[in-house]
Amino acid sequence: MPQSPPIAVAEASPRWWQGRVPFAAGAALSIVLLLSLPMPSRASDWLLGLGLAALAVCLLLGTLTGLRRRETRRWRAALAAIAVERAEWQRSAEERQRMSVSLFQHLHEGLLVTDAEHRVLDANPSYCRLMDLPREALCGQIAAPLTFESLRRSGHDPQALRQALLQDGHWQGLLQCRRGNGESCHLQITVSTIPEPAGPVRFHVVTVSDQTEQFRQQDLLARQTRFDGLTGLPNQNEFKQRIELALQSSRREGFLLCLCCLDLDQFKNFNERLGADGGDQLLRQVAARLQAALRSGREWSDEVARLGGDEFGLLLRCRSVEEAQLAVERVLNVLRAPYHLDGHRQTLELSASLGATVFPQDHSDGETLQRHAAHALYRAKRSGRNGYQFFDTEKRLRSDARVLALGRMQQALDGNELQLYYQPKVDMRAGTVLGVEALLRWQHPERGLLGPAHFLPVVEQTGLAVQVGDWVIEQALKQSSQWLAGGLNLRVSVNVAARHLQADDFAQRLKELLARHREPLAEHLVLEVLESTALADIDATQALIRRCRAFGVRFALDDFGTGYSNLTYLKHLPVDTLKIDRSFVQNMLIDDQDKALVEGVIGLARTFGCSVVAEGVETASHARALLALGCDHGQGNGIALPMPAEQVADWVARFERSPVLAGRQEPVPSLH
Repeated sequence: MPQSPPIAVAEASPRWWQGRVPFAAGAALSIVLLLSLPMPSRASDWLLGLGLAALAVCLLLGTLTGLRRRETRRWRAALAAIAVERAEWQRSAEERQRMSVSLFQHLHEGLLVTDAEHRVLDANPSYCRLMDLPREALCGQIAAPLTFESLRRSGHDPQALRQALLQDGHWQGLLQCRRGNGESCHLQITVSTIPEPAGPVRFHVVTVSDQTEQFRQQDLLARQTRFDGLTGLPNQNEFKQRIELALQSSRREGFLLCLCCLDLDQFKNFNERLGADGGDQLLRQVAARLQAALRSGREWSDEVARLGGDEFGLLLRCRSVEEAQLAVERVLNVLRAPYHLDGHRQTLELSASLGATVFPQDHSDGETLQRHAAHALYRAKRSGRNGYQFFDTEKRLRSDARVLALGRMQQALDGNELQLYYQPKVDMRAGTVLGVEALLRWQHPERGLLGPAHFLPVVEQTGLAVQVGDWVIEQALKQSSQWLAGGLNLRVSVNVAARHLQADDFAQRLKELLARHREPLAEHLVLEVLESTALADIDATQALIRRCRAFGVRFALDDFGTGYSNLTYLKHLPVDTLKIDRSFVQNMLIDDQDKALVEGVIGLARTFGCSVVAEGVETASHARALLALGCDHGQGNGIALPMPAEQVADWVARFERSPVLAGRQEPVPSLH
């Protein structure tokens, strides 16, 4: 308590000397007066002097007495004022003390007084209620929000708190701790130091505000955005975040992660029959069964989420693909059990389809994994529902490789890495060159010259096949124009892929390519179509051939004999040439059946009024056998290997000067 103010005047009680001052003063004055008078000569003079002296003494004494009385009254008034002031100060100090005590006791926020180590010296009732503990249990203990564990759990550094108190005299923070009943709570804490006149700080004042309800409301709002309102399961966005966390755990701990997409079969029919309320009730039961089917460990658990409608997502932890399959089968079996809905007497039978993929065998990011599981789900539903399918990782890898190969092929086309080589077709009997077949090659910057078997299968069933086909026809027409300008009259044959031939605007693009040249190149162009391609849609192929023949273009049926042609269909195809497949020609010298097939094709060509060309003429023996059967036109490595365009003219000149095929007895390796 503050000290009372000091008393500035003396006490009013009389001292020993106060009563004797008038008498002493009177006596002294009388003596002085008597001594100052001349020596009296008569007795009457003595009497007069004594009377005057007595009168002077009386006057002096009266004056001194009045002064004393006035001084006494002044002292008494001063003492009364001091007493009133002390009483007022005492009442003010007591009031302030009562207010401080009342504020400490009735403040709505928690209030603590602690020592420098945060041990509680006193706590107000609000803090006791907030922590659900009596004052006696709190005093002497470190305040629960300021323990090392609470600070660390809440993301605060205890050393930073101490440093802030030393430098700034206060510290604020949001802390999470537990009440006396074990309930978790969030508290806003302010710690302030109480300055000391000298020496280190000994006491702290701590104010505590309960933020638990605000956090509960915020969590409720966040939960509404992260969880499904009907089933209480995580929604699509929350599921994506949990996938990322699960992938991190899988990489860190080495377990397999099975990501599943599950869809209820024919749920739309159930929803229409049961109504919206019945459908919602059924979905809640499905969600409850899925949650019950999940496995968990001390530090992990499987996950389930509602992705929307009747589709659910699952994250299953497993040690092998076989374990993942067993887990998936268990989930589907759980859903197959009968359902009992309130207000419905009959039980319901429900099944589901599931698609899954396993990480890290499917080494993709979370979004891609979910997409792959959805693809597998689609296959499961296409397979008849009520089952599951796992994503085919190997097929995906092949598909990715195919995409990369297509991209590289597009680069080759754009970068002028593709080239045309030409293989001559000759009249073996007359010793003349009839034309050449344009064969595609890829001058790969790293792998060298590649034949079509190395890259064409990648593009044959894609849109790139059309681009490559147009490029081949365009380059062949340019080369034909150059040869004609140089006096070399050759027919140029071009192979047309099925995808290219089946394009709706094939004939129109061909017409445009021909129109780019002033020379009439159509009569020098032969389009070779595989027998199997021509017979795939006989009516469409027949119409296309007739339209292109109107431009002057000729057609040849390539690899004839391998497509099991119906002769009735063949009769209606307006082709100019049949090309005997190389496999028959190469084996005709050792296989009588192949020789008979070659002879049959030659006769068939004569019947339909077509010319015939034998592919695969590897030796002079093949040439002589073909001539004996009546086939004059041949093509093959035994006649000439495919060559660049600039070598064709010289080869034609040499062949026509010396058309003998003898001496080429062994087959020449083929680039086909």
